[in-house]
Amino acid sequence: MPNRYTNPKLIKETLDEYVMGQEKGTKAVAMAMAQHLRQIESRKYFPRGNFPSDNVLIIGPTGCGKTETVRVLQKIEEEIECPVLMFNILDYAATKTWLGDSITNIFDKIIERACQIYYNKYGKNAKINEQEKEITNIANNAIIFLDEFDKIAIDSEGRTRQFLKEYQSNLLKIIEGNTYEITLTVETEEEKPNTKEESSGNSTVTTVTLDSTNMMFVLLGAFDGIQDITLNRLESERRKKEKSNKPKHTSYQDTTLGFMVRPHPQPEKPKYIKYTYEQMIPSQEDIIQYGFMRELVGRIAVRTVYKPLSTDNLIEILLNSRTSAYREYQRRFRQDNLDLKCNRDALREIAKIAVSRGTGARGLRTIFDELCRETLYDLAGDQRFIRCLLRGKEIREHKPPLLHDRTQLEILQHFKYWNKINKKTKKQIKEKQNKNPKIYK
Repeated sequence: MPNRYTNPKLIKETLDEYVMGQEKGTKAVAMAMAQHLRQIESRKYFPRGNFPSDNVLIIGPTGCGKTETVRVLQKIEEEIECPVLMFNILDYAATKTWLGDSITNIFDKIIERACQIYYNKYGKNAKINEQEKEITNIANNAIIFLDEFDKIAIDSEGRTRQFLKEYQSNLLKIIEGNTYEITLTVETEEEKPNTKEESSGNSTVTTVTLDSTNMMFVLLGAFDGIQDITLNRLESERRKKEKSNKPKHTSYQDTTLGFMVRPHPQPEKPKYIKYTYEQMIPSQEDIIQYGFMRELVGRIAVRTVYKPLSTDNLIEILLNSRTSAYREYQRRFRQDNLDLKCNRDALREIAKIAVSRGTGARGLRTIFDELCRETLYDLAGDQRFIRCLLRGKEIREHKPPLLHDRTQLEILQHFKYWNKINKKTKKQIKEKQNKNPKIYK
């Protein structure tokens, strides 16, 4: 049965439940991942064919949804039978001059995740040779996210220039395809004859060869300052185009002076052009100028940009995202028999604070903690059912949320309800008495 996630629309629908405000970015990721899954299906029928996957570069500021994209894809990795792992590139080293593990150690974690996926789906009943083959195939199709990729850019100055160049060279060997010997522990279950015990655990340590040729690499980074490089390139291209299309000055005869003169050029006014999303995607030359090897940049087929989240985007995340900080704090309040409500003005103020701090969606949880920590502490252990109303006015004035004792309100509403019923019954009795006065004497 073919994998249903070979349809990019299903991947994007899954991403849209968590990552919001990045329509074009998530569409590019969904297309690349769906193509990777299609190529995995193709290798089953054409095992000798070489179908390299499209590597992706995601550029975006902090809190825009890059890490959340990885978490969403990790939730479906067992269904697609494809390990999805994320590594911080600064935790690994290329040489002995840098503290940390070798960059090739990521394959140990890839084979561990492949074992988990295989055993969760198929169990441990197969033979050791079959398990080795299937686990290796799953690991060879992994999707690897490398975070903080921009931090290994080669700076024009500094002592780490040679180290970063060597780091990029070793990373290039992994991305373009190389083989690595990895230790694999295979577990099996064997039935014991003539005993009541069903099975006993048995593990075998073997060495397998992983090939990174068919793996998909997604590179993440903020790339601070690359927007200026892209803008300078666009402006220079615009000036060259205008200069080539500009008509040449023609000489004419001035009748007052009696000889040929050229018109005096008027100073040009500066033009402010707003470039589109597609134009602001950095080109390969922009990334090379930022500090990356041409050979490494040539291995990146897809480039996309996650935009900084606006106030409206953050409000949408608070209201509709499955990992919304607002929903999380509502659950925390319910655990203490409390009820948290925020009006639209309060959500807008919270989003404005996140935008002003430059933290994006990542900082929303911190803002809610600052606003609600004291209230949660003061009301801890209270047996009453209290509603906490957070408005924009209280946020602007740095005041705690408004508290309403819902227990008393429910009692009052209960009495009001029965008073209305009693009034209706008294009115009905009076009407019947007026119609039949003899009966109700």
